[in-house]
Amino acid sequence: MISFDEAYEKAKSLMDGIDHCTEYETAFVFGNLTGDEIGGWRSGPVVILKEDGKAICMPEFIVNHDSAEIRTIKL
Repeated sequence: MISFDEAYEKAKSLMDGIDHCTEYETAFVFGNLTGDEIGGWRSGPVVILKEDGKAICMPEFIVNHDSAEIRTIKL
């Protein structure tokens, strides 16, 4: 199980300008509310799975992971 801090560090290495995170039961989703999120690793959002720390894109998370939202964190 990956911690929030570990997930945040990994997401920062994959995406620029992270300013928020939405925590789900199975993942952390990092993004930038002030920018244009059009997909792709550098523009986000980026999903870090809690179970193993694997980074996936948002469409894969939506299609393959049924997970309830827990909270939104402003960074």
